[in-house]
Order: sequence, then C-alpha cells, then structure tokens
Amino acid sequence: MHQHTNHDTSTQAMTEVALGLSMAFFSLLILALFSIGLPEQVQKNQPSLTNDEQLKLAGNSEKTSSNKTSNNSKQQYAFYLNGQFYDKQLNPLNSDNFARFETQQPLILAVQDSLPLIQIMALRKQINHPNLSITMLNQKWQTQLEKMQ
Repeated sequence: MHQHTNHDTSTQAMTEVALGLSMAFFSLLILALFSIGLPEQVQKNQPSLTNDEQLKLAGNSEKTSSNKTSNNSKQQYAFYLNGQFYDKQLNPLNSDNFARFETQQPLILAVQDSLPLIQIMALRKQINHPNLSITMLNQKWQTQLEKMQ
C-alpha cells in the first residue's frame, strides 16, 4: 500500500488561527465585564453625601451642563416610592400637585429601581410634564423615604 505524503495543512493552520482569535476575543470580553463593574466598587469607598449635599451637587452639575436652555433655569425634583409621590422636601404629593411644577424648568422624577418599565411609562403619562426626566432612587433616598411611610 502506498501512502500519500502530500497532506493539506492549510486547513489546520486556519483552525489554529481561528482558535487563537476566539481565545483573544473571549479574554477581551472578560476584561470588559470586569471593567464595567469597577465604578460600583470605587463608588462604595467614597464618603457618603447627605441629601442636601446631593441636591447641591445636582444643582452645580446643572450649571455646568452644556444643554441648558437658559441661565436661570432650575431643576425640579419629585420622588416616587410604593405608589406615593414626594416633593424635594419629602412632603407627600398627589397627582394634582404636578400642575404647580413649572413647565419651562426640567422636572426630575426619581423612582425605585425595582419598578417595572410599564409602570414607569404610566407615571410619565400621568405626570405629563414636557421636560420630564426619570432616574432611579439611590439607596440613601430610598431608605429615607421608607422611614417616612
């Protein structure tokens, strides 16, 4: 029996290159996932801020915002937790009170992170403010609001 010594090695080389590239992309994926989680750990080590300091920082960041409509516009805040609305001073609000918010100024509504998206969209429709932004409550605000209930 006669054996051929001419084997096609180009497919083996391409297989090795493909395997090497897949390992490299997998390593990059793992590195990216770890880097995404890093800011949370850094944030936990920072000193905590009081509610007034957080509002002051939010006001300062508003002043430096490049998409601000006018120099004297101020953000308005409202909070939503367990079916109840609260204003900036953590006084309870009902849906009729949203008419007193200025429509020219942005309104920021902070909600629980566990709130379903469909309920958030219903809140947006219920408030009906032309410049409404929705964000999540941080743990300190949520704890403070839960103490009040």
